[in-house]
Amino acid sequence: MKMRALTGGIAISLLLAACAGTSTSDDTANQIDTLAPPPAEIASIDVKSGSSPLGDILIGPEGLTLYAFTNDIEATSTCYGTCADAWPPVIVDLDWTAGPGLDFGIFATTLREDGQLQLVAGPWPLYYFAGDGAPGDVNGQGSGDVWFAVDTAGRLITDTPAADRDAGSDLTAEPEAAAGEAAGDPGSDEDDANANADDGAQGAAPLQVAVATTSLGEALVDADGRTLYGFLDDTDGTPTCSEACADAWPPVIVDGPEVPDGLDPAVFSVVERADGSYQLVAGAWPLYTFAGDGAPGDVNGQGSGDVWFVAAPDGKLLGASRDY
Repeated sequence: MKMRALTGGIAISLLLAACAGTSTSDDTANQIDTLAPPPAEIASIDVKSGSSPLGDILIGPEGLTLYAFTNDIEATSTCYGTCADAWPPVIVDLDWTAGPGLDFGIFATTLREDGQLQLVAGPWPLYYFAGDGAPGDVNGQGSGDVWFAVDTAGRLITDTPAADRDAGSDLTAEPEAAAGEAAGDPGSDEDDANANADDGAQGAAPLQVAVATTSLGEALVDADGRTLYGFLDDTDGTPTCSEACADAWPPVIVDGPEVPDGLDPAVFSVVERADGSYQLVAGAWPLYTFAGDGAPGDVNGQGSGDVWFVAAPDGKLLGASRDY
């Protein structure tokens, strides 16, 4: 009887010890989990290597081509305002990173006037192009002969895409055909002041301006079908877009101070630019194309910076927030 009681007591003691041991082990495990550091966050990559019609180039995290501006000297950006609307700078944080396979040593940053850091490759501050809509696009290549894609060693690529070189003369034939379609039959709309042509003229030069239907409605286009824009900063009809701005927004230049034949002088006029060239004006607005428009009918520049708007056939600006 005493032996059975003793045996029972030993069993209870062993059971209690086992339970205590389990509790201590669980507490220790919980303590270790609490002290363990959280998983390290993977830093985002600000610049990568990608393939393009130009070869291997620098691209952004979303795969868009990165460009350099030859007017930038000693790694200092000179592209601001409307230029930066068309060519957004590659802005990074202090902990920026380069993707696998790239030489981290070729990259640096430059401080912009607004205090933001812009990524630099070699001696070149890097930019996107507003006219590139998808990875692999190189629509900004050679723009104004001052914008070029950058290879993975931080050097400018001054070649044109292989597809463009192979196409040869077809490159010029297609825009001309598109422009003709945009303008329509010059004799089909006698009331359209901007699309009229002299039906009796033989060998006459094509109109400087025509009218085309775009996603915004009817708009002015040039002889190649490219949409024309007005710039709200051009007050009193005086052009203020030059240098880097004019690389992104090329002015519509005419031969002299007279309104070109076939255009309604009630709508169109000509203004002399600071460099002595002559720019076509519609209504109150000197006219420009946009380097980011890759095809006839594109209106990629519409509303850029809230100061660039498509020009309508009557010389007004489509969608401008203020009346003029």
